[in-house]
Amino acid sequence: MSNAQPASVSAISGIIVKPMTNALGAEVLNVDLTRELDLDAVRVLKELFLQYKVLFFRDQNLTPEQHIAFAMHFGDEVQKPGFVPLLDGYPQIRRQEMNEYSSVSSDINWHTDDTFLEVPSKCSVLHALEVPIGKGDTVWVNMAAAYEGLSKPMQDFLLGLTAIHDLVETMGPGVLKQYGPDRWQKFRESTPSVEHPIIRTHPETKEKCLFVNPLMTFRIKGLSDPESKAILDMLYEHMTKEEYMVRFRWEKHSVAFWDNRCTAHRGINDFFPAHRLMHRVAIADTKRPV
Repeated sequence: MSNAQPASVSAISGIIVKPMTNALGAEVLNVDLTRELDLDAVRVLKELFLQYKVLFFRDQNLTPEQHIAFAMHFGDEVQKPGFVPLLDGYPQIRRQEMNEYSSVSSDINWHTDDTFLEVPSKCSVLHALEVPIGKGDTVWVNMAAAYEGLSKPMQDFLLGLTAIHDLVETMGPGVLKQYGPDRWQKFRESTPSVEHPIIRTHPETKEKCLFVNPLMTFRIKGLSDPESKAILDMLYEHMTKEEYMVRFRWEKHSVAFWDNRCTAHRGINDFFPAHRLMHRVAIADTKRPV
């Protein structure tokens, strides 16, 4: 995950970029997200976002209003909330807190945000407010590079396949066990399954990207259960190779900003019983994955 290129500086905006790995990810310096960004800075950040797929910022003590304002530079609408609690007074912000329940958090598994929806989110901006020292890293993988790393016959095979994403099937057993059949039934009624291509095309870069994840992808349409499981397990093992990864160590007021159309991520659940509090704004996409 090393051997990244040296830092570079944007001549117009003065923004400094430090690539973190050859796969994806860059730390962005000399930009203050608590201030209104000028057009040149926004343009540069949009270019960096597409190039590196996940951007990291340090020491950004954002208010909720500033957090929302930054995220809205990259889309016109905030993603409708899912199952994560919202911040009081700010329905645009998801409040992600882990404390005494950290050891059983579902955030430990690989996922791309909101793929259980017909139109998953475009990107996410995550702001760390309280973090365990030296623990609770998050890891991202480059799903375009993972696609490119497959053999040509496997690429061709996957291009014709569709996956069923069903949060009830993947997480439902835990809901049933913890809350009982009535809560499970409400979960089922409010969360229908959706279908997405296993290989999607990024609408801006035109890269082909793997688009499956173990937290929300239930099965491959048209294949038998054993066939589906074998293919998905192979893809999960492949996409999470270290060569496709970047790992970020959180500090208070760090910000991560990533492209959900071409990445997957997971939190490292190694900090129980410490407390971690994050605020996340997700920007809605405009079209279904194709």
